Amino acid sequence: MSAAADDLASRVAALLPVPLPPPPQKQQLSGVAAAVLDAGGRLGRAVGDVFRRLRIDDTSYSGAPRRQVSSGKNGGRSSTGAPAGKEGTATTAGGGDPLAAASGRFARSQGSMNLSATFDSRTNDVESSVVARGDLWRAEASHSSSNGGSAPRGAGAGDGAPLFLVQLGPVLFVRDTTLLFPVHLSKRHLIWYGFERKNGVHSVCPAYWSSHRRWFFMSMICLNPIACSFMDMQFPNGQLRYVAGDGFTTRAFLPLRGGILQAHGKFPGEKRLSFSFKNRTGGSVVPTVQWPDKSLSLGLVQALSWRRHGLMLQPALQLSICPTIGGRHPGLCMELIHSANENVGVVCGYSHTSSPSAYASISIGRSKLNGGVARSGIVCRVDAPLHNFGRPWFSVQMNSGIEF
Repeated sequence: MSAAADDLASRVAALLPVPLPPPPQKQQLSGVAAAVLDAGGRLGRAVGDVFRRLRIDDTSYSGAPRRQVSSGKNGGRSSTGAPAGKEGTATTAGGGDPLAAASGRFARSQGSMNLSATFDSRTNDVESSVVARGDLWRAEASHSSSNGGSAPRGAGAGDGAPLFLVQLGPVLFVRDTTLLFPVHLSKRHLIWYGFERKNGVHSVCPAYWSSHRRWFFMSMICLNPIACSFMDMQFPNGQLRYVAGDGFTTRAFLPLRGGILQAHGKFPGEKRLSFSFKNRTGGSVVPTVQWPDKSLSLGLVQALSWRRHGLMLQPALQLSICPTIGGRHPGLCMELIHSANENVGVVCGYSHTSSPSAYASISIGRSKLNGGVARSGIVCRVDAPLHNFGRPWFSVQMNSGIEF
């Protein structure tokens, strides 16, 4: 009789919706901590941007030829047309932020450290940077020995002091003058209090995000005097950012007919509208319109050969061509990228504009071109102007990275 009653009870329980028990208190706290750490990481990146006085990171397609992003073991590869000195600088935005992955039970603590040093013969400038991060902390420092007319990249408000940022959970230290720590924590919003010792400025930084973190809003409000010095709003299809003294910067994209329509604008400043799509042979076509520059460019990227990397195919030889009509810099830009293997890459480029030039670079080991598979690497680049003015210059970059 008891067996029949147990069977009936089990059948009834299977048909009736039974509410799930609430998650354990430890799991709830872990979820809140993950959200707080994620917001703290975003605030750290935002504060770094404010102190660097930089615009929004332009990861979209532009008129200049760019290397295709390929997903593999060594991660995405970005454009190599920029000078080698621009690779490896201390940036607070990084792909695969470990803070966003801290959910549920905290996994075993892991971290990484990246070191970079660059010498540029044109300015006799030596730049160095250190970026170390873990699950609950992050530390970054960058220094530039540039003098004269060129300002260091790590400078905040025009001074030459090196940038130094430390994040311990949601607590942020920027240089030796600014401290931000949370005064209110919640699952969907939190509030930071900030104090800048140099100018004696007090500020409040509220942040709010949606349940799935698809929408995010954050601002920095100064209390003496009352003013909005920073505002950042991120949504699934773009971003809107305001920096006092720099204006608004917006970026948006929309999938359209098998491609991506992208708009990037700065108010006041230049605006750009582009549409990128791929053909059947693995190449991409990116027409771009810029105003008020009033220029039209057509970026063409085509993979000429492929190589196998694990289970994926990656371009071994890639050609980029970008003609530009109108504007301040009309002409033609070409770039050829050859990746012999995951440790060696060669780039050659030519620019036929009002100031024609050519460049060549080789990357061995750890670099933007080869990825972070190796622990160390070196990038050598030579630029040569093709007109009667100027002389060639070179740059050397050394990279190193460890995981612990």
